[in-house]
Amino acid sequence: MLCIALAFVLLPLLRRQRGEAAEISDEASNVAIFRAQKRELDEDFARGAISAAERDTAVADLGTRLIAEVPVVTAPVTAAVPAKRPWILAGLLAVAVGISAFAMYRSIGTPAALQMDTALPAPAPAAGRDAPLSDMQILAMVDSLAKKMEANPSDPRGWILLARSQAALGRMPEAVQAFERASKLVPGDAQLLADYADATVMLQQGNFEGKPMVLIKQALKAEPNNMKALALAGTAEIKAGRRDAALKYWEKLKTLVAKDSDDYREIENIIADVKSGKALMAAAADSAQGRGPVPLPNPGTPPVAPGASVSGRVMLDPALAAKVAAGDTLFVFARAVNGPKMPLAVLRIPVPAQWPYAFELTDAMAMAPGMNLSSFPQVTIDARISKAGNAMPQAGDLAGQSAPIAPGARAVVVNIARVLP
Repeated sequence: MLCIALAFVLLPLLRRQRGEAAEISDEASNVAIFRAQKRELDEDFARGAISAAERDTAVADLGTRLIAEVPVVTAPVTAAVPAKRPWILAGLLAVAVGISAFAMYRSIGTPAALQMDTALPAPAPAAGRDAPLSDMQILAMVDSLAKKMEANPSDPRGWILLARSQAALGRMPEAVQAFERASKLVPGDAQLLADYADATVMLQQGNFEGKPMVLIKQALKAEPNNMKALALAGTAEIKAGRRDAALKYWEKLKTLVAKDSDDYREIENIIADVKSGKALMAAAADSAQGRGPVPLPNPGTPPVAPGASVSGRVMLDPALAAKVAAGDTLFVFARAVNGPKMPLAVLRIPVPAQWPYAFELTDAMAMAPGMNLSSFPQVTIDARISKAGNAMPQAGDLAGQSAPIAPGARAVVVNIARVLP
């Protein structure tokens, strides 16, 4: 913009100067021709080729023609000095305008707008324009965001994004630390507190005692109908063997979901298991074996618009059942069919005690702004049982993948039926 502004000022100035220089150059040429012709006449007279009268007559004719062509003869030296002045003026104008523009922008502008907004930093260019991100690139992006947040610790949005990204990658200690930083900057946010409690439970290997219960109570105080906080509270009561308290939370949660949804049916099953004592016995067995909490049906996120979620069930091939052990982790995630490799939504839970496992993935589970289920026409749903609890695939993990589906699909089936080499 500065260069364009200078062009409007400097180009007419310099163009006019070139025109003036051309006029002066034509006048000087006419004078030079007159002098050359007069010198030839003098030489002819000296050789006796013409008489003095003929010479005087020819010189008079030359003078008449010169006066007609050059009415005012400007001395060459006088014209040469002004010829340089516009260049000097142009240089001074360019410097002055440039300095004043930058000074004014620094004073009343917004230089910070030139910096990127907090988001997952862009990865290094891949081999092709639409080449998918590799697992290592995703890790590098999250690590880069972590460094950026240490340099800019007052950005709550960045801490929330970092916390959810670390949790999706299975880095629970880092996720809990990021959730703690975010909750201090945004106190009283029920969904943030519920996510923080969930990550803390995962870090404590399914133990709700201590910090998780404090966070769950804070979330319910801030928002009594927060579905994730209710599900966590109900699961905590099941783990503790308190039947009536567990039913209170699950019954309330049942009133908040659509009656024709998979969540409603799953909650009904949990309530039936709690009433019969089956859920309490399963929770006691899981605790004795070191398993995590009872898997939550997915009232973990607020209701979303149609097309912004995918739900279904994860099946485990009976031939692989013996390979699943206590302490394994189930990842369920969505990826674009024609798009980046980064997951669009991620769910991470301790491996369920019973199969099939009902899941729901929503836009709220996205790892980065604009990288969610609603942004792509087709996705696949992947399920993987990790032995190390790591988001990166490793040899020995159990995996399965659905056929391509459109966001908004229901009753999607993912069959875990292969072992990663």
